[in-house]
Amino acid sequence: MLVSSHLKKIARFEEAMSLLHPLDDFELWFWSAMLGGTNAVNAALHMAQVTPAESAFPSQPGVYHVPDENAAGGHRAVLKSLGDVLHVGRPPIQGPVPDDVQRMMHAMEIIESHRDPCTRGESEPTADIVAQCQAAYAECLGLLRKRLAEVPA
Repeated sequence: MLVSSHLKKIARFEEAMSLLHPLDDFELWFWSAMLGGTNAVNAALHMAQVTPAESAFPSQPGVYHVPDENAAGGHRAVLKSLGDVLHVGRPPIQGPVPDDVQRMMHAMEIIESHRDPCTRGESEPTADIVAQCQAAYAECLGLLRKRLAEVPA
């Protein structure tokens, strides 16, 4: 996707998060944080020119949907090596990643470590888990905002 598209998605996820109680509405809040953070990582990867900023939307590792006015729904699936990541490490990034983006990815790993246990019913989310996710999300978005502030106007 394009950086501007990622930023719009982040804004929508943050708006949703502001309407949710992190513990009472954990699943919706968590998925909004995870997807908002993943969009932040993708935007930063594009800005660092590690991955291409393009009109290609991931559906599975290596499978992207690209605009095609002749295809049903206006998009067609294509195989390509790397674009947006679906989750940190999926697909893996080949090549050097700047330190700040690595820190963003580490923050997302903290959030994602709670995905399966807490959203698939194996563990009850706790205030401590929410605090860990909030701190990791804030770090991820803070690093993106810093990167955005450093872009010449």
